[in-house]
Amino acid sequence: MWYNFILMKYQVRKNWWNSLGLIISKPIVLLPFVVFAFVEGLALELIYFSSRKPISTLTAPIVRKFFGEKLLHYPNDLIILPEFLYYAQLVIYVFISVFLIAIGINVFKNLKTNLPLKVNALVRNAAKRYGSFVVYGIFVITAVLLLRKLDTVILIKIFKLASKEFPNAVTNAGPFIAPIFLFITNLILQVFLVLTLPIMVMQKKSFSKALGKSIIVGARNFLSLFTLILIPYLIYFPVALLRSFSGKLAALTFPEINVVIAGIAIIVSMFADCFIIVCASQFLLDTEEVK
Repeated sequence: MWYNFILMKYQVRKNWWNSLGLIISKPIVLLPFVVFAFVEGLALELIYFSSRKPISTLTAPIVRKFFGEKLLHYPNDLIILPEFLYYAQLVIYVFISVFLIAIGINVFKNLKTNLPLKVNALVRNAAKRYGSFVVYGIFVITAVLLLRKLDTVILIKIFKLASKEFPNAVTNAGPFIAPIFLFITNLILQVFLVLTLPIMVMQKKSFSKALGKSIIVGARNFLSLFTLILIPYLIYFPVALLRSFSGKLAALTFPEINVVIAGIAIIVSMFADCFIIVCASQFLLDTEEVK
């Protein structure tokens, strides 16, 4: 019943189909996401070969100093790969991905308003506000990292209490509960943040004003936005769950499985991120038109 109510209040299903139809009919909107997926793939490749010459000449002293000699040798270099890639992706997101996502939103806006798509103009317009986009990226990463720490504290307390009554259940279900709990809390966080970048680009508002408006709109339309971005996030969730078990999978199979999982995650997130941004931008366009 609640799901039908959400669909009546805001046509979520129509947004999904329109967004998916736009991506299929106008794949140019996917291009910025392809570019930063390529950058992440390049980072994955560099990390994979970082323990081999000639790259190891630069990376070996750093890894040796901060992580120890053993991570320079097989298979430890592949076991630690997901962690290195995670931190590389944080840097890429702040300084490259957000900038490219802003270009993608501008592409969406121009397609919807029948404006010409000129690469130089799109890049130049985004470059003018590059500093604001970096600030947004830093804010999002900080919020996500703080949320992960808060989740960890909450889960530890819950597991301690539950282990007294249901020790076996906690041992068996714990590894699955943690990523699911993190997924749900991150989804809730994104309800309040997901419109920030579309507002900055489409309505040309400053970061602070766009963030404030995104939070307000997210609070007023929580169920609609939660449902809207739930399906795109569910596309990525199986891969995120796979990544959380990559260490155990590497131990049971072969260390190179971490590279395979990371590559799949980059490709899947490229489509999921594009879908989320297009859905959010379409939502903003729909609600602003209603007003």
